[in-house]
Amino acid sequence: MEIIKFNKNIYNLKVIEEAIKEYKNLANFKVKMVGNYLEVSIDKIDQDVQAVIKNEFANYVLGLMS
Repeated sequence: MEIIKFNKNIYNLKVIEEAIKEYKNLANFKVKMVGNYLEVSIDKIDQDVQAVIKNEFANYVLGLMS
């Protein structure tokens, strides 16, 4: 399982949910609020993308913020 923390003061939940829709065929995603963060847990990751999904997902979210 991979976990990515997004600061709620910077990142928008709606954008994270949009990214999850785009990546849903590659893994299972769950979002929960933990303090000042939106914590995204990623599991059941497709083996073809396991090594890169955490960074690629975070970059995709960042790109959607602009």
